[in-house]
Amino acid sequence: MEIIAKFCPCNFEDELDEVKEKLSQMPNTEVIEERCLNYCGQCLVQPYVLINGENIVADSPEELFMEAEKYIQEIEN
Repeated sequence: MEIIAKFCPCNFEDELDEVKEKLSQMPNTEVIEERCLNYCGQCLVQPYVLINGENIVADSPEELFMEAEKYIQEIEN
C-alpha cells in the first residue's frame, strides 16, 4: 500500500524538514508539499500532516513524527 504524506509548506516551515525527511525514508511513503490543504487555522497553531487523507496533529515536530509513524504502522497492518 502506498502512503501519501502531504505537508503545507507554510505549516511550521523549516521546523518540519526533519519530519519530512524521516517519513520520506520509510518504505512505500511519498512526501508531498502542497500549498493549501484547507487546514488554514490549524496550520498557524499546530504541526500537522495529512496521511492518506487522515489529519495527524501534534504539539511539536518530534511528536508529529511519532504520531505519523504510529498511524502508518496501523494502516500497514
